Amino acid sequence: MWKFQKTFELSISLEHLPVLETKLQERILVWEESGFQNFHPYQVSAWKTKPEALSHSSVSFDFLYEFSNFESIFFFLFPKSFEKKSKSHLTDILRSYIENKTKPKNKLTFWESIEQWRKKPLQLELGNVTIVNASLDMDGLENPIDHRHLQMVSGASKLLLRIGYLKGIQYKFHHKTFKPPYPKFGECYIKTRDTHLDKSLGKVYFSFLGYLLENQSDEYLLPYFGLNQLVPSPIRSQIPNEIWNQWIEGEITNWIESNVNGEEYEFRPVYLVSTSSQHHLK
Repeated sequence: MWKFQKTFELSISLEHLPVLETKLQERILVWEESGFQNFHPYQVSAWKTKPEALSHSSVSFDFLYEFSNFESIFFFLFPKSFEKKSKSHLTDILRSYIENKTKPKNKLTFWESIEQWRKKPLQLELGNVTIVNASLDMDGLENPIDHRHLQMVSGASKLLLRIGYLKGIQYKFHHKTFKPPYPKFGECYIKTRDTHLDKSLGKVYFSFLGYLLENQSDEYLLPYFGLNQLVPSPIRSQIPNEIWNQWIEGEITNWIESNVNGEEYEFRPVYLVSTSSQHHLK
């Protein structure tokens, strides 16, 4: 009789990080105080840092993962696939927390710029749009929007999630239509205040963090449709699946979101197609 593995162990290391070892240790200790929630559902069994030349450092983590019954069977059948997926997911989280965010981006070639322009969405076609309000404990998390001040109460920040069905995307020269069952799709916003040059605070906005799907493992597909900004992994991992059970199934109402380049919820309204009047969801 087959015996299925119940746990999975994995080690990940990052080298040549542009940060002093002492600074790196300070960051990791903050995560440790919060129980390493940023890696949930993976458990950290051990971690170690090492200094490198030119004010750089390296870090290694040992992780433990407890399988569900289905995952145990999947791992039995596809162990390399599961390990590759887990390693990629955890490495992305580590990089998003540690690596220098000011690293210069590679300049696009002329043809890459044309392709990016051609694939840029003009508007989204949504179904059964609804709003979910949530509170996010920021303990151990860094500000995902450097140029804005997070509005927090007792260490928690307010999230706003606009969710619905993704029915279509309009581009400059073509239109992409999704067929039923439509993917469950969402946008995530976080409550912030503008910061001025004199460091005074301005107006309050819900700033756009990125897109998400019901199944996080499918979100790698979004950039193929020009939806490049995804919810940062440390925050995405804390958004519960229960948000997708907020609306009543039945007749689908159709909505249009036309300002997909807006940076704030207040400037990314949706319109109810059937009435031609503007509905800014609150």
